[in-house]
Amino acid sequence: MASSSGPALNEELLCSICLEVFTDPVTTPCGHNFCRTCLSKCWTNTQTCFCPFCNERFSKRPDLKITTTLREVVQHFKKLNLGESEVFCDFCGERKQKAVKSCLTCPSSYCVSHLELHLRVPRLKKHTLINAVENLEDYICQKLERPLEMFCRDDQTCVCLFCTEGEHRTHNTVPIEEDSREKKRNTEKEKSSSVELFTDLIRSIERCQSELLKMMEEQQKEAEKQAEDLIKELQQEITELKKKNTELEQLSHTDDHLHLIQMCSSLSSHPHTKNWTEIRIDSDVNVNFLKRALTQLRKTLHGTLNEKLSQTVDVTLDPDTANPYLILSDDGKQVSHGNIKQDVPKNLKRFYGWFCVLSKEGFS
Repeated sequence: MASSSGPALNEELLCSICLEVFTDPVTTPCGHNFCRTCLSKCWTNTQTCFCPFCNERFSKRPDLKITTTLREVVQHFKKLNLGESEVFCDFCGERKQKAVKSCLTCPSSYCVSHLELHLRVPRLKKHTLINAVENLEDYICQKLERPLEMFCRDDQTCVCLFCTEGEHRTHNTVPIEEDSREKKRNTEKEKSSSVELFTDLIRSIERCQSELLKMMEEQQKEAEKQAEDLIKELQQEITELKKKNTELEQLSHTDDHLHLIQMCSSLSSHPHTKNWTEIRIDSDVNVNFLKRALTQLRKTLHGTLNEKLSQTVDVTLDPDTANPYLILSDDGKQVSHGNIKQDVPKNLKRFYGWFCVLSKEGFS
């Protein structure tokens, strides 16, 4: 099952058929969301289409349209939950096992079996072990070839213990674990804020869908009432015309001249009738209304999403974190893709697998 940042958002973004995060989500007339492929497979080889969630049956197969707003929310959610790459043991044979620890002193990565010596032999117990990582050289001081165990907050860089006694002696240095925990707490707060935003957007979509379905029912009732009123009006005119026709039949057989004159006078004016060729009941009123409402909903939600996710903050980019393919401006305010890998110093903070760069300043 796909990972999630919180139980509320996890439930909102999971297809109830495959139990995975939505892929090309579509909405049934009853307002429930599913993966387009999952719902199509569910309706294969069946004459009656129904909602897999609430079992509501539909008189005809609905025309499934991808809910673009929900799809964009899912895409933003997936970006927040990218998986980490696996690290394998350096001492396994052909069938390499997944590494659980990396030794900065050796330096090597070990699976559970090959890590046993580091946990048993007194000399190896003094080595510095960390969670398994791919690029061990990024965790070793390039000057003194010692494990990077401290973080210098003044220079915003990782240093070894010997560095804290040398050029970083007067700087504010803390253990890497302490700085990492602080950054993790800040990251979790930002992720939690994003989860709440996406959850609110999902609920807004479902609420609007419910309101649209209710409006569609009201529109349908209004169209049906219009048709009933027109039928009654037409039946009334037919009754009046039949009455006039009966009077004319009687007139053709009368010999009473006075009565004849009176009846001719009453029948001299044609009855007022509606031009029924111009009457039209718009059967597409629901479809047109829905299209307009969905367009307005999409604009509203896009505006909310862009406003909350694209707030501009004046920051200065940190060159020590920039991916080697990225080029920063001299003032650190702009970044572009250089298409060529730059020759930059190795740094624990630098992004190598993703085209990313962090700012020097923090902000809420």
